[in-house]
Amino acid sequence: MATQTPIGAQARTLPRRIATSTGGGTLVFLLVMSAIMATQNSKFLTSNNLFNVLNQSVFIGILAVAMTIVLIHGGIDLSVGAVAGLTGGVVAYLMGHGVPMGWAFIDALMLGTALGIVNGLVITRLGVPDFIATLAMLGVARGLLFVWTQGVPFIDYATDTYRTIGGLKDLFWQITLPMIILLVVAFAAATMLTRSRFGSHVRATGSNREGARLSGVAVDKVKIAVYALSGALAALVGILLAGRLTTVQPGMGEGLELRAIAAAILGGAALTGGRGSVVGAVVGAITLAVIQNIINLSGLNPAWETLIVGVIILAAVLADRLITLAASRSTATTSTPAADTGSGPAMAGT
Repeated sequence: MATQTPIGAQARTLPRRIATSTGGGTLVFLLVMSAIMATQNSKFLTSNNLFNVLNQSVFIGILAVAMTIVLIHGGIDLSVGAVAGLTGGVVAYLMGHGVPMGWAFIDALMLGTALGIVNGLVITRLGVPDFIATLAMLGVARGLLFVWTQGVPFIDYATDTYRTIGGLKDLFWQITLPMIILLVVAFAAATMLTRSRFGSHVRATGSNREGARLSGVAVDKVKIAVYALSGALAALVGILLAGRLTTVQPGMGEGLELRAIAAAILGGAALTGGRGSVVGAVVGAITLAVIQNIINLSGLNPAWETLIVGVIILAAVLADRLITLAASRSTATTSTPAADTGSGPAMAGT
């Protein structure tokens, strides 16, 4: 009989490996959903529509990468949307008052990083839970933008170069700068998580915080660094959004944190920490953008997208809870000593 070549064997097992990998199920769902939509609407597979979807997914994609790193570490950052809005406002205000674009970007990135550091310090130094600390930062950042703008959006700051940075103009073909930035961010984050000492510390802290501490990992410093990185990436999104929208509304960034969490979860990140995939997060962001696009092309109420995001998060919470209960029961069963059968020692001989 002819033996199957290694290449042939790999080809046969590739679909199974993709489906069972972290975030692989979401990729399969995305492909199936896209194939069905392509048969229902001829506009869906046009290059203009597909590149528009990719361009729209960039902002959630970058935030999802940041959220995935935070979730792997065992935390959660609810402030990313508000930080993106506030830092976008900083860029718009500074550029509107004559500050060079480069300096405005640097100031926004520094502010986002500083807010992330504040999140980390509040959590590590004051012992405030991640959820509460970042929820408070959400309120602070969003409130600052509302008070600052007095309800009036920042306008007349965008230049042609800034519009290109925001993705309103193509660099070449239908590729925009935000798409390239997402690829660079995702590659850098994936490399950091898989090949750096800091990445191994992030995973170790998320999997077993006390075990990581006993192994010599400075868990508090890791947490502060993770939130600083999340704040910096949120500021990057704020910069891109301000260029994309060409105005900064007082509510810019609202709801982005929930979509980032949903995309990270779709990508395979666990709410309990220790597991996640940067590539999966990007696939999750694209999936959400495709869902939004399908809703728009179908003429459905946009509120369906919010409902779907809520269902995804609720399902993830329930799944995590069920997994935790199953694991605790399994541990309890394993630790229970075997019952004594009452039989004496076996007799030798015949």
